[in-house]
Amino acid sequence: MPSQERILTSTDGTKIWAESAGDASKPAMVFIHGLSCTALGFDHQFADAELLTDFYLVRYEMRGHGRSDKPLDAEAYESARFAQDFKTVCDAFGLNRPFLWAWSLGGNVGTVAVDVIAAYGPEYLAGVLYVGGGVLSTNHIGLCAHPTILGLLPTLISESADDVPRGAEGFVDSAVATPLPYATKLQWMGAFVAQPQTSRFHHIHRTQPHDVWQRTAKGVPVLVVNGKEDQHCLYENMIGIARTVYDSVEVELLDGVGHSPQFEEPAKTNAVVREWATRVLRNA
Repeated sequence: MPSQERILTSTDGTKIWAESAGDASKPAMVFIHGLSCTALGFDHQFADAELLTDFYLVRYEMRGHGRSDKPLDAEAYESARFAQDFKTVCDAFGLNRPFLWAWSLGGNVGTVAVDVIAAYGPEYLAGVLYVGGGVLSTNHIGLCAHPTILGLLPTLISESADDVPRGAEGFVDSAVATPLPYATKLQWMGAFVAQPQTSRFHHIHRTQPHDVWQRTAKGVPVLVVNGKEDQHCLYENMIGIARTVYDSVEVELLDGVGHSPQFEEPAKTNAVVREWATRVLRNA
């Protein structure tokens, strides 16, 4: 089936850009990008014939990013809003118990699972895929953030316009183990520049009901796919914490890969995800 782009309206009126690809009768995966990125980071997944054969793929751009609205008030970045955005996407595309594919730590995308589980319960998801340094909750950023990204943080949220290009370049360079082609680097930097600094600040500093998640999420199957050269996430810490919350955590570590496995090593990443998700559904 051809891809379908839509502009959706979340509960508070925020417009959310979303796109689907594949057969809507198949089990669904919802892809959520990282801080100051866009859904373009999943192009390799949306072009993967085997993934599209077995799964219905849906991606959207978080509030404050890309083609979605970019509210500036702190209330727009409360936990309930992220859960409502996710549900808005699921409702619009008719998704039932999708897998949540989360990339990165800074944008709190790994933590959207916390928002969803706290709001709608663990049964709302078939499983969670932390692909590329997904922080587990905002409460764990201090334990999981790599010194490289922590060193960049003041520039990332600086109010000085002169810091924007330096912050964008440092952020993008640290997201991969091997330097990006210049055209791709400019595309990724463009996503950073397109995000208001205020929105980036609220994403990083928002709070969550992580206690609810910690009490209730243990039965949700989890897959971690992480690059060993990740400069955003201390993945060994993240994996250790995940295993105290979730009963079933499988891990695939990739040599020579940084913070973006779905881009740096897409064929391997997609194959691992496809096999794991198929097995989870078979054993459900």
